[in-house]
Amino acid sequence: MNPQPSSRTLALAAAGVITVVCGAVVTALLLVREMPPSEAESAFPFDAGTETYAEPDVYTETETFETYTETDTAEEYTTESPLDAFQQVTGPGGMTTYVPSGWPTKRATGPGAMQADDPTGASILLRYGGSATTELDTFQVHADYEQDFAANRSGYDLVHLDRSTVRGMSAVDWEFEYDPQGDVRRHVRSIYWLSQGYDYFVYVSAPVDQWPQAQEILDVMLDNATP
Repeated sequence: MNPQPSSRTLALAAAGVITVVCGAVVTALLLVREMPPSEAESAFPFDAGTETYAEPDVYTETETFETYTETDTAEEYTTESPLDAFQQVTGPGGMTTYVPSGWPTKRATGPGAMQADDPTGASILLRYGGSATTELDTFQVHADYEQDFAANRSGYDLVHLDRSTVRGMSAVDWEFEYDPQGDVRRHVRSIYWLSQGYDYFVYVSAPVDQWPQAQEILDVMLDNATP
């Protein structure tokens, strides 16, 4: 039977083992310290003492703004004057008014009257002018004439015979229809006004179906007449 080793013997043996291990570790450390850097790294592949991160790609974003040049183009509108298609004419008593351009004028029957005929053959007839008077109110004079005219005209139909004003001056507005002998039915309107000792007037006569156009001409004649 083998005798059991004593405690002293065990202690000495353990100390010897520790000495050998420590010597081996010291020797390994000295070897690593003397190795070149590449060999040292391979000896400790899991050493993360130093981590190198690649620089992220740097993107330079340049915003490009499209430049729009907005040019306000103002449309030019040319508004024609109502008088662009008219010509100024002069009548007795220093009166002036406007008739369609190109319409020839001549003296008409009746005191102080001028006439302009439609050269297109549309049968619209214009008259204008003025006659001297001493009357301060001519309504009754025109009312008497209207009675005589109606008695001698076929199909006469009075639209109105009224007192009125033209630019603040006393006036008479007479409108009617009748059937001229050998002609189509006509629509007539005549406006008279007193100024400076004269009884001025504008007059338009047209076939009934052409009256709207004739009324527009009358409006221009009256609105632009002097005095």
